[in-house]
Amino acid sequence: MELEQDLSNIAATLAKEMKAPIEIISESGGNIKRVALPPGWTLVEKDDDAKLLNAPRRKIAKVKMHDAESFIDYMKRHGSLTDSTIWCIADYKAGKVGFTGILNDHGEEESQPAFRDHRATFAPEFSEEWTRWTGKNKQLFNQADFAAFIEDNLKDIASVEGSPTGAQMLEMALTFEANQDMKFKSALRLQNGGVQMSFTQDDDAQTLQKMQVFDRFSIGFPVFWNGDAYRVDARLRYRVREGKLTFWFELIRQDKVLEAATQTLIAVIRNQTGNPFFFGEPFHQQ
Repeated sequence: MELEQDLSNIAATLAKEMKAPIEIISESGGNIKRVALPPGWTLVEKDDDAKLLNAPRRKIAKVKMHDAESFIDYMKRHGSLTDSTIWCIADYKAGKVGFTGILNDHGEEESQPAFRDHRATFAPEFSEEWTRWTGKNKQLFNQADFAAFIEDNLKDIASVEGSPTGAQMLEMALTFEANQDMKFKSALRLQNGGVQMSFTQDDDAQTLQKMQVFDRFSIGFPVFWNGDAYRVDARLRYRVREGKLTFWFELIRQDKVLEAATQTLIAVIRNQTGNPFFFGEPFHQQ
């Protein structure tokens, strides 16, 4: 009891007479200091301002790369085969693909923890063609607008056996445009899978115009910017309402096309970096 009373008296005297903080103990490297602060002499931990050092104590960064080459180069420049990992999140139905590289990830052994706060991310940019066609997928067009869309994107039409050529699609588009003010009369399905449509002037039921449309066509374009081209098949659909036609197209399993393009990109990244590769989301350290 007397010892406790003496210590209490000493502490009270120090608190009364000494106004400056007292450094109690510091980390051997000198970065972390533990200081007793008046008036209550609470013990606080102070970290030296890293901006005042000649160099940071370790690498910390969060960078966003715009192409696969930059992502690969950054991983190779700052990472290592033992301490760096690459993660991929791919939702093909939602049309989302992204990569995260952790350059200071945990090691395999229990004795190899790391901060995981040096990261590089990369989300491949979709090509203009992919964005244009997927953006109009299943959207309704009137005759004139559909014709204009086909004309504007004619270079994407792929000449595939069993599908119309670019010239045939252009002829169809021009016929759509020419008949936009005429009234739809009838449709006859042909043996080749196409449809023959008949149009008539409202004031002259004997004057008929006929045109052939295709129930399917193929397009080909790169999925990612500056990437390889892939084939996508599409169904052509139409609806008649009050004598007027409405058209739309439905891309067939574009998610599988996106998956194929992503798998090609994944192979390039894995082969050129050599880092451990995971499918999933590496949550950020709190």
